[in-house]
Amino acid sequence: MSNAKERSFIGAITTRDDIRLFFIFGQDESAIADIASQMAAQLDSAERIDIDSDRIRNDPALLADEATSLSLFGDKRYLRVNFRREEGVAAVENLLALDGVANPVIAVAGNLAKSSKLRKLVEGSPRALSHICYLPEEGDAATAAMAYASTLGLKIDRSLAARIARYTGQDRKLAHAEIVKLSLFYDASPQRPATVEIADFEALSAETGEENVGGLVNQVMGGELRATGRELVAAREMGVDAIRIVRALQRRVTLLASLRAKVDSGSNPGAVVKATRSIFWKEADDFVKQLSRWPSMRLAGLNAHLLDVESKLMSVRENLAMTILEEELIRIARAAARRG
Repeated sequence: MSNAKERSFIGAITTRDDIRLFFIFGQDESAIADIASQMAAQLDSAERIDIDSDRIRNDPALLADEATSLSLFGDKRYLRVNFRREEGVAAVENLLALDGVANPVIAVAGNLAKSSKLRKLVEGSPRALSHICYLPEEGDAATAAMAYASTLGLKIDRSLAARIARYTGQDRKLAHAEIVKLSLFYDASPQRPATVEIADFEALSAETGEENVGGLVNQVMGGELRATGRELVAAREMGVDAIRIVRALQRRVTLLASLRAKVDSGSNPGAVVKATRSIFWKEADDFVKQLSRWPSMRLAGLNAHLLDVESKLMSVRENLAMTILEEELIRIARAAARRG
């Protein structure tokens, strides 16, 4: 969707009292989280109620009950729901059937197929608004980086914006963090604009290189066992979040699946990778190697497995989550190595 449609969707949270459910889903987890946060910010000091999809799966009346409940002191409130998969379809049906005034529900989900019951229900209801977030191409991510920088008083040329997009893996939240860091460095504002020099970006980004998990993803999907072990040790020492790693791996699997479909149709792997603008040229050989090791059926199975892994990680303590993830990544790297 265009930026205009995204802004319109975000603004609807305060203008569309007839909408019960604001539903954000798709491949770009970072954009999904950012849009949900922007919508929540527009609700001022309203009380936030978090509900997991497991709860409404087991209690289909809960979502509608919470949507019509008042806070203890009569303040405004809104609900946030995180859908892991197809749980809670009956609960959403009950929510969309409500009459009268109700608290808004902001819900997020991952990539749902058009055949998804939940997606069909939401997209077919006049009481729901949905927004799908696709993985951005590098050019789109660069344009978004330049636009965000301008709001902070920074002037970034397109080549540097593309570099920021590559460095952050087209992750909107990470790109914003890099740009905010630059604005603080330059003490910039719309009243005090500044032009970003590439040397300053390189110096500042080097300080937080640990946030880039692309190297780990490459080693795992390429079946490089020793290098995977080294990257895992580094990630643990630097405190990189397990959820962030598994979601970066999910994005890689999704991208590889789309590339693999073209290869299965007869295209040359090298040509497919070269034509994909979101792939940095230094990683081209890695992608070609991974395409040779992961056929479409294996990628589909791995994608489903990673959803299970993410669900497991979200239900355990942080230190245990990293241990579980390390074991899973070693298993995936071994599988890739066997197919080398």
